[in-house]
Amino acid sequence: MTFPDVDTLRLCSMLSSSAFGFVFCVLWLRDRAATHFVYWALSSFVYVGVLYAFTAAPRGSLAAFSLIYAVLGLTQVLPVAGALALEGERAWRRWMVVPVASAVLGHVLPAAFGALDWAPRSQSLQSVCDAAGLAISMGVSGYVLAFGPGARRTVGRRLAGLAMLGYLPGYILSISGAFFDVPGRDLVALLALLSDQVLLGVLNLALLAIPVEQVQRKLRNAALRDPLTGCWNRAGLEQVAARFLLPGATIIAIDVDHFKAINDRHGHAAGDEVLVALGREAGALAEAHGGQAARLGGDEFLVLLPAGCCDPSLFMALLHERLEGSGALADLWSVSMGLAAVEADDRRIDDVIVRADRSLYEAKARR
Repeated sequence: MTFPDVDTLRLCSMLSSSAFGFVFCVLWLRDRAATHFVYWALSSFVYVGVLYAFTAAPRGSLAAFSLIYAVLGLTQVLPVAGALALEGERAWRRWMVVPVASAVLGHVLPAAFGALDWAPRSQSLQSVCDAAGLAISMGVSGYVLAFGPGARRTVGRRLAGLAMLGYLPGYILSISGAFFDVPGRDLVALLALLSDQVLLGVLNLALLAIPVEQVQRKLRNAALRDPLTGCWNRAGLEQVAARFLLPGATIIAIDVDHFKAINDRHGHAAGDEVLVALGREAGALAEAHGGQAARLGGDEFLVLLPAGCCDPSLFMALLHERLEGSGALADLWSVSMGLAAVEADDRRIDDVIVRADRSLYEAKARR
């Protein structure tokens, strides 16, 4: 069995990266607001330029190769920048200097050591420092992409980061080969280049999956969330209710007193403002106590609180205070609440909701 030579493998990487760069460009042209595709296209096309520059740059030129390594470090940062832009975050961060700087320093340090007579210049030392600098560069970028804030939300982002980290064994083998008598050192170098063919595809396909996952997540949330208040709707309530069907958990039923009168006197926009304020305050307070809020329809809301989180009566008092200070027609509306605890023999959340509704009606009758 014969392996391709280094030039053939390099050409394959250039063609593959060019193809993905073209795909990213086409996707960006369809949606100019999708700037993440610009970052990913740049990463692909610049990588092609770097691979070509390695063959075209004058041998022994420290300045030229230092620039090439700096740009190579930049190509490892661009996928992360695109992922952050897609998530609505700041694309450029201070830590991104590290991958670029480490790639450059890895190439420059042997020359610096030689100029200071700290170590004799050799091809072996140069290879070790180049590999170490690139390993740090790729490792930092890959780790942030795979395990940084927001990575858990998408499999695509984590897979892209793991693809970048997949280059590290090749760098480690290169470093080991300088210190140990590794059998088939030429084969090790070829395997490192062959891995580029696989990992480039995995990386770019995973990047393409990130926006798809984001759209799917938004569609799923839209199907499970009330569009006006952002609380769970009935379908969403079914998704989360099982977590609260445990003895000691509490369900609080809430509705707005004389809601129809608010709509009649002040208009439906005023009524919507009341519902938004109620959903916002109930949802925020519920989440602060490990619970969830849902809108059943109209002016009817539920708050689900886990067992042992807080005194439900205290929760209702806190919610009343927050609603009074919300500013949404605060002097013209009020709410009634009723609560019911989940009991050991409850098998359906609807049974608890019925008891909470009954408590709510009793509270209304006392007003």
